This record gives sequence, C-alpha cells and structure tokens, in this order.
Amino acid sequence: MKKILALLLIGGLVVLLSCSKGGETGKEIVVPVRTFILKADSIATYLEVTGGLEAGHDALVYSTIAEKLVEIRKPVGSWVRKNEVIAVQDNDLWKEILKQAKAALSSAQARFEQVKSDYQRFERLYQEKAISQQQWDQIKATYQDAESGLRRAKAAYLQSKEQYDNTFIRAPFDGMVGTFNFEVGEMIPAGQPVTRIVNNRLVKAELYVPDIHIGRLKIGQPVLGLFPNYPGKRFYGKVTRIDPTIDPQSRTFRVVVSFENKQGELKSGMFGRFYITTEFHRQTLVVPDNAVITRTELKVDPQTGETYTVPRRFVFVVEDSVARLRPVKTGIESRGRVEILQGLRVGDQVIVVGQKVVKDGEKVHIVSPGEE
Repeated sequence: MKKILALLLIGGLVVLLSCSKGGETGKEIVVPVRTFILKADSIATYLEVTGGLEAGHDALVYSTIAEKLVEIRKPVGSWVRKNEVIAVQDNDLWKEILKQAKAALSSAQARFEQVKSDYQRFERLYQEKAISQQQWDQIKATYQDAESGLRRAKAAYLQSKEQYDNTFIRAPFDGMVGTFNFEVGEMIPAGQPVTRIVNNRLVKAELYVPDIHIGRLKIGQPVLGLFPNYPGKRFYGKVTRIDPTIDPQSRTFRVVVSFENKQGELKSGMFGRFYITTEFHRQTLVVPDNAVITRTELKVDPQTGETYTVPRRFVFVVEDSVARLRPVKTGIESRGRVEILQGLRVGDQVIVVGQKVVKDGEKVHIVSPGEE
C-alpha cells in the first residue's frame, strides 16, 4: 500500500512539473491506479442497538394443592421436557377419591345407557299410542334424571382427576431444573413456588428502539449479535416480538430478538451489540464507498432566478487503459459500501485508489498487488 501511495505522489508531481513547464517534455502522463472488478453482490442496512441477554424461558413452577412433598424425580441441574414430572406430592387420598369417582362414573354411564334404551323403546310406543301420557311422562323424567346424574358423575370425576394430577409437579416447557424450595417430607402450601425451570438453549434480548424506526421493523427480520466475550464471532438470530405501543417518556418501543443457543455459549446477563437487518438487496452492484466521488452542481430556478445546489455522484472506471468518469445513481449504503443502481455494469474496472488525482480521459496504469 505504501508503494501505491508513493506512486500516486510521484504521479501527482509529474502532473505539476508538466504544468509548470508548459508541457515541454511532450510526454503523456500515466497515472498509477488500483481497480476493483465489479460483480454482483449483496448489501444490507442495519439498525444497531445495545442490550443484555436473558434466558429465553425462565419461570417459577407453583404448587396448586397443599400436600407433603414425597418425591423429587428431577433434581437440580436435570434437563426436563415439557410436561415431564419434576416432583410428586402426597396423593394417596386423591388417588382413592379418583378411584371412587371413576366407579361412580361407570355406574352412572351404565344406568344412563339402560334408561336411554328404555326411553327410545317407549318413545316408539308413545308415537303408536300404545302407552298412556302418564307412562310417557314417567319415562321422560327417568331419562332426564339419568342424564343429569351422568353429567354430575363426569364433573366429579374430572374434578378429582384434576386434583390428583395436581399432585404431580410438571415442567411448563423444556428446560433445566434451577432450584428447589422444599425438601422431601416438607408440606408445600398451595400457591407456593416449588422450583424454577430455565431454558438457556434459547436466549433473548429485550431492546428499546427509538420510535422513528417503528416502520422499519417486522417479525422474523435477521439479527446479528456481537458480544465482547466472543471477539470476532458472530451469532445470528431473529426478531420474535415487537410491542406496538411507544413509551411516551423515552419515545422508544420494545423489540425482542431471540438466538438459538444449543452449544450454551451465550449466557444470561451477557452484554452485546445487536444489528437488526432493515433492508437487504441480493444480486446488486456494490462498490467501496471511497470509490464514489460527490460533486455539487449549481442550478438556477428558471421561474424565480434563485440558485440551488444539486449533489451528483460519479465513479471512475478504466476503459482501454483510460480513466472514464461515469455518473452513477446510488442506493443503500452500509458499512463502507455503496449500492450502484445505474451507471455501471458487471465487469467494470472501478478505480478505488487514485480516483482523487486522476482526470477524465487520462491514461492510467493499473497497479497489480505484486507492485505494492
């Protein structure tokens, strides 16, 4: 690179000397340059936000009945699946109640089926006027009573089953058992936190974004996470939630981004920078931003006579060893790169070193990497 700068300085001196001598030498000026071969590429714009990580799922598991803890099936540090039993409370009484409720339900079901059969038979007889109205009314009352009894038996069974099931403390989602607040043999009051389940295989960050960006974000947008704990390593996630309300004090809205963490590298509390992709263009032309030259043109309004300035952008390309100034239309810009919408095509040799000293139409020499 130092040799390129030296060559450029020499080229500049040659130009100055030629001008001062009025072109006495008569030699053609050749400016050393470095080029970039244009090809299709991708470019994206990002919204940068800082924040901290937390477990994707982290919840306390509460008891729903007051019973003694009799068994811990999954000790602290165990991995559990959703609905898997973590611990068991004393359920002998609830098991007996469930057994009785199940027997009562079977009896009520059998009675109902028998009464239903009689009801259907008497209904046909009643339609044929083979039985009296009084007999028909009696069988209808019996049927309604049996139906009501079956409903009550079902409700009692479901209630007792729910109470019995509540003695089994289950995981609300996949995760790791983080802690236990009771030991085997202790009475657990109803509504008390028994254990904590944490799932660090999915981590998230709650980010607060200025409200001016609310129209640029949507669920599913890619997110790049960079963390000081892992310099040079990239983690990829996505936007999983966007709160529609804006905080009137801070003028921000909450965005949740999530990352898969199967290797367990990302930890709760870890600070990072998050780059949310807001625009992404594939198969487009992209050049280094230093290749683009901006010039301001002065314009006159024919109606008012007032003057105003219009910025125009150009790029130097090499054609047959000659520098050519090309006007270009640019698109999005990101991280030192600029999208070119019009003015260039694939294969063009864009000058990226020497474009500040070369002029349109001048001869150039493309400096190869070996000449640096």
